[in-house]
Amino acid sequence: MNLEEKIAEVGSRLEQADLSYGHGTDNARDESAWMVLKVLGYDLGREVLDGRINWHRRLSDADLAAVDGMVDQRITRRAPLAYLINETWFAGNRFYIDERAMVPRSYLGEWIPDAFRPWVDPGNIRSVLDLCTGCGCIAISCARAFPRSRVVASDLSEAALEVARKNIEVYGLQERVSLRHCDGFQGIHERFDMIVCNPPYVSDARMQGLPEEYRKEPETAFRGGKDGLDFILPMLRQSVHHLTENGTLFVEAGSASHALEARFPEIPFTWLSTEYDEMVVFCLSAGELRQYREVLVAYGDEN
Repeated sequence: MNLEEKIAEVGSRLEQADLSYGHGTDNARDESAWMVLKVLGYDLGREVLDGRINWHRRLSDADLAAVDGMVDQRITRRAPLAYLINETWFAGNRFYIDERAMVPRSYLGEWIPDAFRPWVDPGNIRSVLDLCTGCGCIAISCARAFPRSRVVASDLSEAALEVARKNIEVYGLQERVSLRHCDGFQGIHERFDMIVCNPPYVSDARMQGLPEEYRKEPETAFRGGKDGLDFILPMLRQSVHHLTENGTLFVEAGSASHALEARFPEIPFTWLSTEYDEMVVFCLSAGELRQYREVLVAYGDEN
């Protein structure tokens, strides 16, 4: 059996197993290719992208056994492939990942490589805060997109910060990316030119329907309360105190986006379009947050 044939066979097995995706791929065929190539030692960042794969390569018995072993794990454990191979990709960069942190798939990754143009002037970004950093992929990608910036990456989970530290070391960014163990803005006293956040925003109702693969990830990275806004609302109220005068806040609100707009119809959220949705990531300037501060504070007082 050759490489191309094995990928097709594995794809069929994954489809028959009725698995769920969304941790780097969104279908069985793509996941099969990622799995087989990784198990056989291909470099997805070089050989695959450069088109240097010999799809007609004959596979040895050892090759076939190794691939079949990984397929068995994926089907029986129903764990995200990213956890099984300890590899994930975000904004064009490769990262280490394991069960201590959520598998990155934030829509923010579509905007970071272009440095959030035209919403910010990259040359003016000298400080960035990444709230809910998880494995550190957003913080590291921002550090690479804004080479003159220092980045603070914070998270409530010490376990996730251990994964982030590993990734920061891989990229040699220890001097520019620092970690904070804190809940929200607790322990954050500086002001930043830019704040980015992929917070927990899955509502209680949606949590009930999460596929098994998603339940292998840390629950705190998902759970956003009744309407998905438990983290987002206090963050909006407090962020103005942590932005520089002309700073900008970028947040992925995901499935809580409509609830957020319904809660604050007077606030002009700017929604950044993405490949799959036009209303999942928003930005607000420090000026807008100051302008609507009374609205946000009033809501906090009522609740």
